[in-house]
Amino acid sequence: VAYADEAYLLGPAAPAQSYLNVERLIDVARRSGADAVHPGYGFLAENAAFARAVTEAGLVWVGPHAAAIEAMGDKLRARQAMIAAGVPVVPGGTTALESPEDAERAVAEYGLPIAIKASSGGGGSRPSRASERIAR
Repeated sequence: VAYADEAYLLGPAAPAQSYLNVERLIDVARRSGADAVHPGYGFLAENAAFARAVTEAGLVWVGPHAAAIEAMGDKLRARQAMIAAGVPVVPGGTTALESPEDAERAVAEYGLPIAIKASSGGGGSRPSRASERIAR
């Protein structure tokens, strides 16, 4: 702050009332005369609603567009999109594992070692049923 030309208070220390408060961030961007918003590298960097709100406010979003954030928020959808685009991916499936038996079938098909990850989560992705599934 000592080196900044201007500083704006985002709110109280609680993240939900300050740096995660989308309405307040956009208000500060407008008051400061900013042309663009970079989300940083935290929760808002992967928050499609924030990206959409910034562009709807007439500001330039410095990052992937909201639809890309949404597509990449679910690992199954992201994997399917990469395969459809011809991007090389590690061997694995594109459907959710619903049971231990599904995991055993994946091991039989792909061999060991095998990584099993939650299909949703991390960043600002909004929770969905996908977060309850397991992706191969």
